[in-house]
Amino acid sequence: MKNQTDFSSRIGVRAVVAGIMASLSIMILSFSLIAALGFWNFNLNDITTSGTSFWVATTIAWSISLYFAGFIAALGAKSQTTTEGVLNAFAACCGSYLIMGILFLVFAPAILDSLLTSGNPQYFLRSFLGDTLAFVIGIFGGVTGTHFEQRALSGLREHGKNFHYSS
Repeated sequence: MKNQTDFSSRIGVRAVVAGIMASLSIMILSFSLIAALGFWNFNLNDITTSGTSFWVATTIAWSISLYFAGFIAALGAKSQTTTEGVLNAFAACCGSYLIMGILFLVFAPAILDSLLTSGNPQYFLRSFLGDTLAFVIGIFGGVTGTHFEQRALSGLREHGKNFHYSS
């Protein structure tokens, strides 16, 4: 019988790292698309004064990237239950947030300081709402990846029943 507290069999580290890498890659591509569409000019100083279209575009981009982070993490870890899929997606989404936060700290410490001292509650509300929505969608990606994995395995089992070796 499998030990239910054995988390090492539930979280696939390589799958989580793959989900994080996919998330960051999709986010960078999305930022390029957002800039190409004219919603942003890659100037971090403009973040606090950005309009609604920027926040909607970045929320959509972040949501898509976290969905794929969760999906890839759950699928790559071969998650068999929804709990396993959620755990892998949660780890991948948290890792993506951590890496993006570190990159922001490394490349834009002065901007971060001005954001935190600006006292602009709209910025914090927009950021919170967008990040929360993206995180929930990332977890949903993990659930979707788990269901995809379960369907693939049940199809293989069904195919195995009908497959006979002939000599």
